[in-house]
Amino acid sequence: MNAFSKKNLKAVATDYVPTLLGLRIPGFIKIHFRYLARNPFIWLVLVLAPFIIGLMSLSMLNQASAEILLSGWQRFFIVLLVIAMAFYFAERDRKFRRFYVMAIPGMVIVNGLFRFAFDGGLSFGGLVAFGILAGLPALILGKLSMGMGYRMLSDGADKNYRPGRDLYMEGEYEKAFIHLDPSAKRGHMKSLYLLGHAHEHGNGRPHDRVKAARFYDKSAKKGYRKAHGAFETLFTSFTTDEVKAYEVDLKLSVSELF
Repeated sequence: MNAFSKKNLKAVATDYVPTLLGLRIPGFIKIHFRYLARNPFIWLVLVLAPFIIGLMSLSMLNQASAEILLSGWQRFFIVLLVIAMAFYFAERDRKFRRFYVMAIPGMVIVNGLFRFAFDGGLSFGGLVAFGILAGLPALILGKLSMGMGYRMLSDGADKNYRPGRDLYMEGEYEKAFIHLDPSAKRGHMKSLYLLGHAHEHGNGRPHDRVKAARFYDKSAKKGYRKAHGAFETLFTSFTTDEVKAYEVDLKLSVSELF
């Protein structure tokens, strides 16, 4: 799957694995602060709900299999790592994002079926319990995760990106940049990509292929696959002078591009 590109896997290794080892706590917290600030309730649906369900499922698997002997802390960190990586990829890849939001109610159903089959037995009471404890929560979580949750993951929980993108697509470039500029300065990968697109094609910004490449590169380093492709295509078409101009200072910050 494209979500598991070398660039994305490298980003996960540098952002999340050190975090779980206690080496880089701020790196893990930062991405989730955006979602907490945007909508704490939807963040709970996107992160806490699958975490709890995953922890319960792993605990049941641990109890059912004599070959799997995991302590409570081991189960905690295994599920945390899986959810952290899944959340990272869901924010960056459309196909995986759809799978992620659909998996949340799916996990509730699977967990309920497991309990219904092995704990409650095939009885009317067990069926009612399944409907109340699994069917209804799955319906509610599904509507939230596949609706507002999907939208938030697509937007990166940035309030400026979507209105800016819509205006940009309509050709209202100056109005679009009112939203896209602050979003890009905060490091939003899709806003950075659109600013690169604007400079490459001269849409409301000076036609500057070198600056476009810099914006694409910043976006690609955030894990946005589309920006990586745009950068590669643009850079391979550079003249010798453009390559030299691009390589003058490769360490420019996002704020220095404006």
